[in-house]
Amino acid sequence: MKTGHALAITLKDMMAKQPLETISVLELSKRCGVSRKTFYYHYHDTYDLLTQVFLEEKIAGVNSASNFIELVGLVFQYYKDNQAFVDATLQSAGSDLFSEFVYNIFYTAALRFIKKIDEENILHPNTKKSIARFYAYGYGNSTVYYLSNYKNKTLIGLMNSFSFIDKENFKKNVQKAINLEKK
Repeated sequence: MKTGHALAITLKDMMAKQPLETISVLELSKRCGVSRKTFYYHYHDTYDLLTQVFLEEKIAGVNSASNFIELVGLVFQYYKDNQAFVDATLQSAGSDLFSEFVYNIFYTAALRFIKKIDEENILHPNTKKSIARFYAYGYGNSTVYYLSNYKNKTLIGLMNSFSFIDKENFKKNVQKAINLEKK
């Protein structure tokens, strides 16, 4: 196992038990079986390492999800499986790293959904990115807000945050953009 990966796993395990701000590089290094010097060879500080954690994190099923509601369910399952770690992250100065992690999941999926709708590849790449950003911010920020601010978190509660959304809305909006670019 590479040192960086081992440090990332150790940090994640430690954060499940204590806030990020209380984790010292010395304690983290000892638990991982490396020296402080080795830690600083790879990272500037624990926030830098937390960035690495989220770069390595994967959510099972994301690449085969067929719509945003399915994605929300997968992100929620990731939260449930890693609740102590995610809650500690959301309560730390590194909370933006989790937000970016979630945003990237929705953004990548949105681009994939758009590609499926725009089979003839009519949309300009910037239009695709604009649509993907819009939906990624909406779903990502709403998901992170729910996980950060609600005490009794349930999948049904999170899904209710999106109850106003027409399931065909995304497809209609992409099709509308395609029709505009055809003109």
